Amino acid sequence: MKRYLSVIFGCFLIGSISGCATMTIEGDGQKTPMSEHGTHTVHGSYYNFVWSEPPVEKCDNGQGLYRVRVHTNALYSLVSIVSLGLYVPQAAEWWCDGTPAQDEEEELYKPAK
Repeated sequence: MKRYLSVIFGCFLIGSISGCATMTIEGDGQKTPMSEHGTHTVHGSYYNFVWSEPPVEKCDNGQGLYRVRVHTNALYSLVSIVSLGLYVPQAAEWWCDGTPAQDEEEELYKPAK
């Protein structure tokens, strides 16, 4: 019985550690030296419960987000296993679009009708 439980736990551990992944969502903008960057750790659970909401921040240049990356690591996966999914930390990184703001004097392009 002890061997059976250790094999199940080992398989579960191997499956969970393989979950150390990175997911990146990227838009059409530009990443420039002027792009803002931020990192937050999101504390949630597998049972649709969020322990702490990440702060909401807006980009200073009025543009949208350029890239968002959510990732976990082996320690985060181990914490998730030990807590039986009640506590699941994930790191979220974001970059603002670094496209320079359009000059107010510059005329907007409007296609012909």
